[in-house]
Amino acid sequence: MNTLEIASIMTSKGYKNEVFLIDKKPLHEYLQEADTELTDDLAITWNGESENDGDARFMRFLLEKDKLNLPILSCPEDMDFTCTVIVADTEKTENTVLWKRIGRVNHSVEDRKEQKEHGIVFVDTYSDEDWIKYRDAAFLEVDSYEWREWISSNWSEELYRRHINYTYPCYQMEENIDWLFSCNWCFDRAEYEKLTASCRPHWWIY
Repeated sequence: MNTLEIASIMTSKGYKNEVFLIDKKPLHEYLQEADTELTDDLAITWNGESENDGDARFMRFLLEKDKLNLPILSCPEDMDFTCTVIVADTEKTENTVLWKRIGRVNHSVEDRKEQKEHGIVFVDTYSDEDWIKYRDAAFLEVDSYEWREWISSNWSEELYRRHINYTYPCYQMEENIDWLFSCNWCFDRAEYEKLTASCRPHWWIY
């Protein structure tokens, strides 16, 4: 069984950063062995200060899933899903959590127009409650004045919907991830979930 911890280090840029330790070795050292462009100041997505609660809600949505390519690190400046994103090919069992591979999201395949079309106007995933709350916005024309007005006043909801309807499926497609290395790290699930729970106060926004 492997161990997963979070520790604070002094980065090469001269400031402190929280990092994952896998078997006491910083994750960024494994990453740098595979890609020397990756730095030691990447931010842990689980406990970063999200600028928008749409991003935070999306991270909660991801951590509750049992099998997925899970974002674990991102560039520290934005703490969102638009720049460097490192994912772990993750699978949970009753007693374990397996990280099979580590990769980097290839954002070049993402399409801005499609992202917009998968926000509030993407009615395919609407629940009955959504129809009650958002029926006036559901059929707005993307990029229309009315649509822009709505998303400017409801950006967190719009961002969350783009993430679950567009970003999440993109991250699960093999062709959208540049896999850096296979690892097959196996963690105790109870300890793993204690660690994710310890991060939640920073961004676990309801």
